[in-house]
Formats: sequence, structure tokens, C-alpha cells
Amino acid sequence: MECAKMKFARRSVLSGLGGLAVVSAFDSTEAKSNEVKNLQAALEKAIEADGEVNLPAGTFTASGLRIAGTMRLRGIQGKTLIVSPEGATILTIADADAVTISGVSFAGGDAPATDQSAGGALVVARNVTGLVIENCRFNTSQAGGLQLEACAGRIANNEFAGIEKTALFARDSQGLEISGNHVHDIGNNGIQVWASAAAEDGTLVCNNRVERVAAKAGGDGQNGNGINVYRAGGVIVSGNRVSDCAFSAIRNNAGSNCQIVNNSIARTGEVAIYCEFGFQGAVVSGNLIADVAFGISITNFNEGGRLAVCANNVVRDVKGGGSLDYTSGTGIAAEADTQVTGNVIENARDNGIALGWGKYCRNLAASNNILRNCGRGIAFSVSEGAEAVMITGNRIAGSRIAAIQGMDHQEPVTEDLGRPGAAPPSRGLIGGNLVS
Repeated sequence: MECAKMKFARRSVLSGLGGLAVVSAFDSTEAKSNEVKNLQAALEKAIEADGEVNLPAGTFTASGLRIAGTMRLRGIQGKTLIVSPEGATILTIADADAVTISGVSFAGGDAPATDQSAGGALVVARNVTGLVIENCRFNTSQAGGLQLEACAGRIANNEFAGIEKTALFARDSQGLEISGNHVHDIGNNGIQVWASAAAEDGTLVCNNRVERVAAKAGGDGQNGNGINVYRAGGVIVSGNRVSDCAFSAIRNNAGSNCQIVNNSIARTGEVAIYCEFGFQGAVVSGNLIADVAFGISITNFNEGGRLAVCANNVVRDVKGGGSLDYTSGTGIAAEADTQVTGNVIENARDNGIALGWGKYCRNLAASNNILRNCGRGIAFSVSEGAEAVMITGNRIAGSRIAAIQGMDHQEPVTEDLGRPGAAPPSRGLIGGNLVS
């Protein structure tokens, strides 16, 4: 793909500045014309000198630009815009040690999706060990906004808006920080942290604002997520504000040793926080969740999903239904090797806490939780093959169906075990709960 022709000042020079070579690309007259003759040549010249290219305010037209070495590309935040009219990738960064891009806006224009634009992103980076992208904007793409492969570095304080597919996609990262970004009005997924195969990743996804994520490509959960982790281990998702997602706010699929902590979540069409499929090891703690179809699900023991602590979360107004009309209105659900403790759950339509599903019920404990105005305070599986559970020291108030009840999938099997004089189960431990 060829770079669009752009007007570049003839007097461009490389000048030493504290050991850093700077490409002075414009004189005052030509800067006003907002045209560049050969930006690609300027990038290559800066790479040769480990220098930087400074772009003035204005709107420039380009696609197919490439960076393959150490350099900096700087614009004026909010005023330097590079547009690809056909929606193709504007910039590809590959096989570089250190690249910084700051203050540049990238846009795909209003063109419909084409073969060139459908499979990529406005900016693509591969095998960059020190990548910094900050204070940039990614807007109006028929595909993705920013796509990273095997990169390390920091993606910080950027804005992503009007992206048809995924705003920020990172695969096989090697020490990446995604922080302080504003992601909004996205077609399918906000931030995705993936691994080609289950492996340690260690990406930090912190203090981002993610809102209004649709699921235009459909499906039952692969789209419509604010933050999605897939097979990437050791990821920390913390301090984010995520709202108005068609499916999940935070979805961890098969990512082991993942922490999902201290996030604020509102208005999701399905499970607000998911730990699902082949994950092993998760901490879900300190999250505040409100007005969702389902609160927290730690599930898929049938696929090896196990081993978690779910503690000190506040979950309220759990309505069920949503994007999938069969979604249960449950505050917190877990299936295997999980402690559910210290949570406060209010107004969950069906269950405050659900322990186990059918025979998928092993080493589960619910203790020291407060459950108020739920359908059932705590439901637990007594299906054939289910192991015993421990339910102790909980405060349960205002349950509409039962305070504590044994279930075979969706069918009640026991009486309300929270009532005085109720016969205790033959297995497990239920005691010390205060019910009113």
C-alpha cells in the first residue's frame, strides 16, 4: 500500500537538540496549508537519527505509513489529525525498540468498509518492545482503533470513539500498561487483552473509562464487552469505570491468575463480571456493581474453571434478562474451589448467591455476606454429584422465596433452611446465619 502524496517542506532538516535529532518539517507558511509532501520520508529520516517528527495543527491525508525503528512522532493534541479516506490502516509500527506517538488524532473518515479496512485498525503495532502511545485519539473506523501484537509499553490517556469493531486489541503482550483511556460508543468490544495460547501476559488494565459498547456483530457474549481477557494470564483489571455494555463489563475467559478489583460497573446487558471457561485462579474484590442483568459469575467448572476468591463486592439491582432473556438475576454465582465472603448484595431478582450448578459444585463456601431483598438469599446445588457446601455467618433479610435453599438446577429441592427448626442437610455445614 502506498502512502498518499503529502506536501513536505523542502527545507526539512535534522538538527541536534540535546542529543535528540528533530525533523523540522514545516515553515510557517507551509504549515498553514496543512499539507505534507512526503511524511514517510520524514519518518525514515528521523529513524536514522533516533529523532522525532513534529506535526503542526491541521488535517492530513495518509495511509500505509510505516515506522520500523526508534523515533518519536508528535502532534498538537486535539489539533493534529491524520485521516485515511478509504478507512485503511494509517500507520504500521513493526520490529522497533522504542517508539513514542503523542498528540496525534487518527480517523478513518466516513467511507464504508472495504477489503482494505475491514480486517485491521487505524494504527497497528507488532513486536515493539518500548511502545508509548499517549494523548492520541482514534475515531471513526470501520474496523479497529489500535491493534497491538507482541508489544510492551504504555497506552495511556487516549480517546477511542466511533470504532466499529474493537477499540483497542492487544495480543501476546509482553509487559503492557493500558491506563487512563476513554473508550466510548464502540461497535463490538472496548479493550481486548488476548493470548494466542494460554500463557503469562501480565497486562495492567487500570483506571480507564469504558462506556456504550454494543454487540453489532451479534453472538452470545463474544461481542458487547467493555474489557475482555482471553487466555492471557496474570492480568490485573483495576480501577476502571465501565458502563452501558450490551454484555459484560469485564469478561475473563480462560485467563488464569487474574485480578479484577475495585472497578465501578453499571448497566450491563448480561453478567457484569465473568470468570469463565478454563481459568484457574482469580480474585474478584472491591467492585461496585449496579443495575445489571447478572452480577458476578465464576463458572465453567466443566471446562476447568476453578479457584477464586470473591470478596467485599457491592452488588445491587440485579434484574435478570437483558441481552439474553434467559439470564438469571443472580448477584454472585460460583462453581468450584471458591470462597464468597464479605459481599453485600441487594435486590437480586432470583438469587443473592448461587453455589454450584447441577453436579458442578465443589469446595464452595459463602460466609459473612449480607443479602437483602433477594428472591433467594443463598441457593446451593444438591443435584446428584454435587459436593457439600459451607454456608455460615451470613445476614439474610427480606428474601421473597427462601433465605437458604437447596436446588437441582432451577428446581427447589429442600425447604427454606433459613427458617427456625428447618431440617439441616445431610451433608455440608449450614449454621450461624441470621435470617429475618
